[in-house]
Amino acid sequence: MLAEIQEVQIEQTPERFKVVLPVKRRWGLLFLFTVLVLIWVIGLVWGIKYTIVDIALSGERFAFWFTLMLLAWLYIWYRLGKIVWKQWQYYTANREILFIDQERLIIRRPVSFMGVTDAYDMEHVTPFYYFNDKHCLAFFYGSQRIDFGFDLNPDTANKLAMALNEIYFPPLDDEDEDY
Repeated sequence: MLAEIQEVQIEQTPERFKVVLPVKRRWGLLFLFTVLVLIWVIGLVWGIKYTIVDIALSGERFAFWFTLMLLAWLYIWYRLGKIVWKQWQYYTANREILFIDQERLIIRRPVSFMGVTDAYDMEHVTPFYYFNDKHCLAFFYGSQRIDFGFDLNPDTANKLAMALNEIYFPPLDDEDEDY
């Protein structure tokens, strides 16, 4: 079954199963998030410089309270920037890697040594399936649907889902059922 899947690279070791899925770049979104990351970095550097040099060390009587307000604003700016940074890494990646073992499922979109990584406890992962509405592979983690493999064609995605389910979610025999 695994040998029939052409678009993905599969590596199986006794400890884990590794699947490398291709990802097509969405250049418009990559450009947008690159611009947003640049704005975020420039704003963060300027905000720190303005807060410390121009306000905190100015000696004015309002400097303490204004510095506190600016530090609160910089914290919010930093948190929003982390969201933009994560999206930039997501759209910069050129592949998606699944690491699956008996205890956890890891979905990684690497960008050099960085990248977006999500880990899931296999105890709460449901069998994989092809989600027609978004044209991707999916599974449920508890009650949350997790989508991945958006750039696979439907036949490849169905074959991969069946192969992964065969390995990690084998059908129950009558003897294995608990009543």
